[in-house]
Amino acid sequence: MASPPKTGPERSTAAAGKWIETTLGIIYVIGENVQFYDDHDHWRNGFCRLLEIPEAQARTFVEQAVASARENFGKLFSDLDCNEKLACLSQATERTLYRGERPSGSNIEPSWGADPDGTPADCIYAYTISGDRTRIVAGVRAKEYAWLVDAANNKPVTADSIVYDTAYFSASGDAHYGMKHYIDHAGWRLEKARRLMGTVIEQTQDKRPLWRKHPQSVKLLDIGSGIGYYRKAADELGFQHYGIDLSSDIIALCKAQFGFDTWQCHLMDLEKVAAGMRVHLITLWDVIEHLEKPREAVALLKQYLADDGAIVIRTPNLSALDADILGDYYYSFKFDHVRYFSVKSLNALMSDLSLAPLYLETASHLFKGFLGADALYKAGLRMKGADILAIYEKS
Repeated sequence: MASPPKTGPERSTAAAGKWIETTLGIIYVIGENVQFYDDHDHWRNGFCRLLEIPEAQARTFVEQAVASARENFGKLFSDLDCNEKLACLSQATERTLYRGERPSGSNIEPSWGADPDGTPADCIYAYTISGDRTRIVAGVRAKEYAWLVDAANNKPVTADSIVYDTAYFSASGDAHYGMKHYIDHAGWRLEKARRLMGTVIEQTQDKRPLWRKHPQSVKLLDIGSGIGYYRKAADELGFQHYGIDLSSDIIALCKAQFGFDTWQCHLMDLEKVAAGMRVHLITLWDVIEHLEKPREAVALLKQYLADDGAIVIRTPNLSALDADILGDYYYSFKFDHVRYFSVKSLNALMSDLSLAPLYLETASHLFKGFLGADALYKAGLRMKGADILAIYEKS
């Protein structure tokens, strides 16, 4: 990456370019040269929603990135190479999100805790959660593993402190907490579930051809199944499916929306509802980051896995390009995410449990309007995408 450009206070760049909204999407141009482009849906439901910022601030972010190109490289943003663009995005983060006040200097305390192997924290990944100083993300740098720390008591945040009520899933809940618009955005969330379930089947069919030929024989257990988007996708594939969740509110909504019954219990109490069950697919869609003891949880789930079964995990990537750019404002640093993995640390955990990767991918989309598909694809190949999708089988 190019050396980070100089930072400074936020400034107007209105004279340098203009915004145009067309049927194609939202565009920022200088003269006739497009500097930034995004489709309307991703701009509002992707970029603005994930960063949890108003559209005016999002536009300022774009303007600052474009201004940085001229100030530091003497070029249009569109003419920069990828590393130069990344440096400009980092400066835009400093100006529009940090606003020149990046926190630093916290001392790592012994009470902050340790990783599952007992290695104490030796680094700080985030001094705040999007500027809120009540939480810190600390971890072990060499292992690429981190956890959430309560700045008030200097102790790791416990999983049982998170409340999964109706507010957790609503648009009006607390900032950087919960699943915003989880129910309102049912259309694209269900389509996403279908797409990801399709990827799972595509990547397992060579070893498990019977899953396609006899789908009615496949049993799937969805952990933290929520309103049931992924169970609906599994149902459409013809699979038998089961779900567990902690939230009585979301379980009721799942029943109303899709007619699916869900077991209400803690993962570690699975034996109470699923004694003797063996399943072909165990899925944890955006769940493992909520688990205080992920190693113990996966070890328990492995007992329910059929010999030809697979465990699917989707989780934010601690070592993502997005995290490098955004720092404390990385959208996956949240008040309800108590543990953080990279591909390296997730593979290490699964290897300890004799589970081998069958498929791994990482993918990012937030900065597609700046970087384009080629750069994001290559970041994914380097395991620097913001979301990890991993499939594991018994080794």
